Amino acid sequence: MWLEVVNDQPAGAFSATHGPLLEMYCRHVVNARTLADELLSFERAWLARDDGLKRYDRLLAMSERESRAASSLATRLRITRQAVEHPTTAGRAIANQKKARKPWELPT
Repeated sequence: MWLEVVNDQPAGAFSATHGPLLEMYCRHVVNARTLADELLSFERAWLARDDGLKRYDRLLAMSERESRAASSLATRLRITRQAVEHPTTAGRAIANQKKARKPWELPT
């Protein structure tokens, strides 16, 4: 996750003082992904039982908490699209793209 974020930014985007925030951001993203996996593997039949419903609710709450924390840190680190592009510029860039690949179509 760390390399993915750092490689996506210009060379001077981060200094040593960004390290702790970047570390926390990466941890929250990894935690959110782990919880997403748990939610995907949750069987619908388990919701019929009180303990299953409680577990599902708890997983959803934890997932939301991790997502909010990651989003907040991304904003502070200025790695969100909003932070690096003016809305008008972003709109023009989208309009000027002819046949751009969707994120899920890019090679990994």
